[in-house]
Amino acid sequence: MSTRLVALSDAARMLGVSVHTIRRYVARGDVAAVNVGARRLVPSSEIERIIQRGVGQARPTKANRK
Repeated sequence: MSTRLVALSDAARMLGVSVHTIRRYVARGDVAAVNVGARRLVPSSEIERIIQRGVGQARPTKANRK
């Protein structure tokens, strides 16, 4: 089964956030992204995960990290 890749702008629109917010999530490691040439794309499975669980739900907050 192949996962569809979407542009950051499309991912932002689907989630109702800005492109800057998506870039911040990717930089923090909350959202997986892949580079294809000069483009950074988000797997559609990541969009579904965010919709179902929220961003960063699986990782501890900075205050709880050791």
